[in-house]
Amino acid sequence: MLFVSNHTNAFVDPLLVVITLRRRVTLTAKSVLARNPLLRWLMRGCGIITFHRREDVAKGAVVKQNVHSLEQCRAVLRRGGGLCIFPEGISHSDPGLRPFRTGAARIALDFVHGDGNSGRLQIVPVGLLYTEKDQFRSAVWLRYGAPFDIGAWLTEHLQTDAQSLTEELRRRVEAVTVNYATRRESAILSWSAEILATDGDAPAPLGWRPRPVSAWFQLLARLQAGYRALVVTHPAEVDALTQRVRRHRAELKRLGIAPAEVYLPIQRGKALFFLFRELELLLIGAPFALFGWVNHAPPYFLVKWLARKLSRDKDHWATNVVYPSLAIFPLCYLIQLTAAWLWLPTPWAALYTVALPYTGYVAVLYSERLGAMFRRLRTFVYFLQDRQRQDELAREGRDIIAAIRALGERMPN
Repeated sequence: MLFVSNHTNAFVDPLLVVITLRRRVTLTAKSVLARNPLLRWLMRGCGIITFHRREDVAKGAVVKQNVHSLEQCRAVLRRGGGLCIFPEGISHSDPGLRPFRTGAARIALDFVHGDGNSGRLQIVPVGLLYTEKDQFRSAVWLRYGAPFDIGAWLTEHLQTDAQSLTEELRRRVEAVTVNYATRRESAILSWSAEILATDGDAPAPLGWRPRPVSAWFQLLARLQAGYRALVVTHPAEVDALTQRVRRHRAELKRLGIAPAEVYLPIQRGKALFFLFRELELLLIGAPFALFGWVNHAPPYFLVKWLARKLSRDKDHWATNVVYPSLAIFPLCYLIQLTAAWLWLPTPWAALYTVALPYTGYVAVLYSERLGAMFRRLRTFVYFLQDRQRQDELAREGRDIIAAIRALGERMPN
């Protein structure tokens, strides 16, 4: 199988593909990454096949070695293995896909024509969609599209070449991702989705199971389809609604209020229950969270400092957090546990050993819950003092939702 994916988050993209598939997958990467000693060791250990790009010749790439790289790829397929390629060639933060290189198509065609297509090669389009890829604990949705039999496809497209197959691959990857023509389109659709997702109802209680990330991207895709159709047939209405969304979102951002919390019920009884419940949870969790924070602060801030030094674009941030963490956190754990077993009685050292990783996770959950509680409490106090302002914002939010749905009903068949 040949997995063909978009590429927006550097080394995190292949990591996610590898850990979500129930089979071994051979990855590919650009050769210049091996100039980093740590990455070179990692790439060799993982059996990554490197490709030499023409634009990297000045950095030591040798284009002729791609013949050997292509043969390695075909050897993986001959063994019935899985191969993952990112045809865009480079990780990026563009609103849409970049042009695909022809490498994946050439590998597939060479395997069919040169190796007889043993095992009947299947190509699988992969979509990687992140909510906020440069933020800690961003959500991500992996979409594996329907595989297609390259041999059967070539039978139906007798005159095809590498460029034609590359265009087909791009269409299939585009179908499992959400791509925007401009950053302006990305922003307006995201803001519209935030407003529409509230459904004009009160927000869910804190700690409630969040909506699946897949639902978010499906909503974005539906909005995008409607937007692109209606901006042609009803441009004036779309522009007017766009301006309303922009103004509403800007006002909420100025006030520091989430779109869903516009509809927060202003009832003193519920507010007291909310405050009691949250304080109870926070007081119970405080000792464990404090223990976790103290023990994890040194590696956390060291990794964060390194990421800031190494990251030049937001598509590198997660990579520069995840991979140094694989070395820094275990090293810090080793130092801490060694000290604990040297200086503490055996029962306390054992308890410390068990508690160390779990309390780190508690600290993360605690900080998220604490931040969410303060944001909601601040919103409640603001609306308690200015009920008219809440009514205005809630009315505008519901009117925008109604306008979006009304425009959607005018979609051309």
